Amino acid sequence: MLESVDVNLSTAELVQSLLEEAGIPVSRNWLLERLKHSGHSTTRSRLNRALSHYFKLGLAVEGSKGVQWTHNSSPELLLAIAKGKRL
Repeated sequence: MLESVDVNLSTAELVQSLLEEAGIPVSRNWLLERLKHSGHSTTRSRLNRALSHYFKLGLAVEGSKGVQWTHNSSPELLLAIAKGKRL
């Protein structure tokens, strides 16, 4: 079961940084390859668990072209959201 797989914090942080740096949708195979090249290889089930965590938090999305980081902590964006018009 996916929920029973344990993930190291360092793995989750590295996945996050790879997604943020990519800026475009990437495949899970691409992520696994980049993790391997960084000297921090992991299993597909651990990668899936880390991604699932980010999907649940709304920080990343998965579409037909791959996985993409969507979180933006720009102060300007946060201000626009806070003061913007409500429908």
